[in-house]
Amino acid sequence: MSYTNEDIRKASELFFHLLNNRILPANDILASQYYDNNEIREILNNMAEEGGLRIFGTRQNLHLVTEGENSVFATTYTHMKEKYNKLYRKKHFYLANIIICIYLAEVDRENKFSFRIEDAGISYYKLEEIITNTLDSWKKRNEEEDSFSEEFAIAIDEIHNLWSVEMSHSKEAKDGVGFSLSSQTRLGFINEALKPLEQENLIINLYRENRIIPKDELYERLENLYHGGDRYEEIMELIKYTREEKKDA
Repeated sequence: MSYTNEDIRKASELFFHLLNNRILPANDILASQYYDNNEIREILNNMAEEGGLRIFGTRQNLHLVTEGENSVFATTYTHMKEKYNKLYRKKHFYLANIIICIYLAEVDRENKFSFRIEDAGISYYKLEEIITNTLDSWKKRNEEEDSFSEEFAIAIDEIHNLWSVEMSHSKEAKDGVGFSLSSQTRLGFINEALKPLEQENLIINLYRENRIIPKDELYERLENLYHGGDRYEEIMELIKYTREEKKDA
């Protein structure tokens, strides 16, 4: 198929606009061209594929995301450390990823085992409790099953010690609203761990009001990227097992 210079110009403009914003409303003037113009859509998809990116559109939004592998935009631990400077060591990076997974397990509407969360979202204190219970359960299984950590590729001893021993309980903020954001505390580190979701405009982080609210854009990502993915389903099942184990205890 041949493309006009105008097609290429418009597709390039939209690509770099998406690269900067990651999510655009479907009714955005530039984004609407992806839905309405086959040539622009094909050029844009080709540009994304060459960079190891993926574009998908829903009724509400147009998303640009990084493929899990072979992407020039893939984020290494070094790059994450530069952007989120409180991820001091790799075990902080691992723990942050586990916290994101546990949060997603709580808000994913398709998970029959998840808590029924009110529209106001989940509280920091509730999430802290769930993380503690999950890591304690995994630590116990790791002591009972020699292959647990290796089988699920989770450095459970490191992250459990980091969460349970190295991090302290959070103190109330000096002004009496919210809590300390020190990453040496559990609630402060939860706030740090969820920053990628916040900066992607997938959640509303109201830490001063002790609430984390999932946005529709997060559910669009879950539906189009994670549901059915082997690693995501594996971790969700592992968290589900923990929930059911605690309920039966």
